[in-house]
Amino acid sequence: MTGADAVLPCGRLRGDLLALVVDGELEPADTELATHARDCPHCQAELGALDGRWGAVRAAAQAPVPVPDGLAARMLAGVRGLRGTFSAADAELDQGDGRLTVSARAVLTLARQFAVDAVHELPGVHLRGLTGDGAAITVAISVRYGVAADLTALRLRQTLRSRLAGSLDAAAPEVIVEVVDVLPPRPGIGLPQFE
Repeated sequence: MTGADAVLPCGRLRGDLLALVVDGELEPADTELATHARDCPHCQAELGALDGRWGAVRAAAQAPVPVPDGLAARMLAGVRGLRGTFSAADAELDQGDGRLTVSARAVLTLARQFAVDAVHELPGVHLRGLTGDGAAITVAISVRYGVAADLTALRLRQTLRSRLAGSLDAAAPEVIVEVVDVLPPRPGIGLPQFE
């Protein structure tokens, strides 16, 4: 056997010893194994080999990762957008024998789901946030370089407006789509250069 299932001459599995190396010391939850490994020459040899291979992983985990410019602002905008409020009055729908009242929060939740579904149908488009203010819902998107931003925003607006009208009839809020970011092109895609 090779890999984690390999049995050492002392009867221990190589994979069991890996937990000792990952923990970085011989004091894991399995103290019986740690006690055995301290005195066993087979386990000691295997621990040395595993530790050498695992060292690169530990070094990578300790290396600082530079945060790209604007990442925090984009993340916060997305969180704020997904937690946005809709300050308009509740939507009222005629139901023949009466009226159905749909809370403003439910309208925002419905719009958010429609936006998620619609964005999945548009290649190169990412939903960044969705907020409500007054009688309108604003959808913030980013588009990948090479995607026609104006046509994509118009198509998304029409799709959302249609889906909301289908569910809420005349009580459907207005939809505004804003392109808030342009993402770099994917590697390997040939795009024309600027002239």
